[in-house]
Amino acid sequence: DYNDMEEVERIKSRLLILNLGVHSINAPFSENLDISSLDEMQRSIAVSEIKKTVALCELLKAKFVVIHPSVKSFPLTNMEFVKKKIGQIKKSLNAIAENAILRKVKIACENPAPHLLGGYAEDLMRIIADFPEDFVGVCLDTGHANLIESPASFLKKVSSRLFTLHVSDNAGNFSAHLPPGDGKIDWAKFVSALSESDFDGVFMLEVLGGARFDDPDKVLKKSYEAAKTFLTKNWKDKC
Repeated sequence: DYNDMEEVERIKSRLLILNLGVHSINAPFSENLDISSLDEMQRSIAVSEIKKTVALCELLKAKFVVIHPSVKSFPLTNMEFVKKKIGQIKKSLNAIAENAILRKVKIACENPAPHLLGGYAEDLMRIIADFPEDFVGVCLDTGHANLIESPASFLKKVSSRLFTLHVSDNAGNFSAHLPPGDGKIDWAKFVSALSESDFDGVFMLEVLGGARFDDPDKVLKKSYEAAKTFLTKNWKDKC
């Protein structure tokens, strides 16, 4: 609960004790927290909540705040509606970016699932095109990308603005958040494409395993070992 400063301070202290760093924080999103909302009050509330997350990033020394450009599904063929939604996203990002730049936090817009605005690489890049490259970029979610095309192909379209990753696997039918290697993503191809880009960030895992009730220790160990194997075998400079 980022509104509970006692809880935030407890987490901060625990991180120091465990010698753990916070790389990025996922900003809250829901049907009522949508920066693309055409309802100005709802949009403003979403922006306000994300600004709180930016402050949390500053406090925990996280480099990136990860933002979902849209939350609700609507017909992406309705170009007039799409144009209005993109306008709202840009308006929201502008307000968040002003706040984030002051706090030295970078904004990483995540590619959502393909039925949502910003899910396709071309749309996402169009949304962030006018913002400063040093402060507004992309969080590439491999699971979401795999529902559209190979994550390696998606990566090549966004690599010029790539800030961070959300790495998981799936079979191409829904975002299952499986450990790398448990789905159908070609990880050798993806890591090879990553090594050829200018990306020098963290291979951030976002995994649940086969079910939300899998043993977290086993899922994390399996995911870590799989990621380590793929990276060592396919990264041109070796990890």
